[in-house]
Amino acid sequence: MATRIDALRFPGPGSDPPPRGSPLLEAAISRRLRVTLSYCDRCGFPTLRRVRPLAIVAGPRGALLIAWCERLRDFRNFRLDRICALRPGSRFPETLGKELADYPGGGWI
Repeated sequence: MATRIDALRFPGPGSDPPPRGSPLLEAAISRRLRVTLSYCDRCGFPTLRRVRPLAIVAGPRGALLIAWCERLRDFRNFRLDRICALRPGSRFPETLGKELADYPGGGWI
């Protein structure tokens, strides 16, 4: 049975087509599973990030994961092309202030 991915959203007309190739990440979003990312930052240094994945968005410069970072206690964006690996974890509950609707500048959602 296919899982419907409600968390994929794309801003405005003329945006890029939906990004594909990350079914594990899409499943984590739809099932509200925390993930641990192996992520290369903008300087190329690998880091581990434990996040609550909220949505994948496409734009003119590629696809981004919008997530709540549990270490920094804030929203963060992660370029999909910089995610080297991910491991799903435990479910996370709905939490006021940490949801996609709370994302700054998210009026298009």
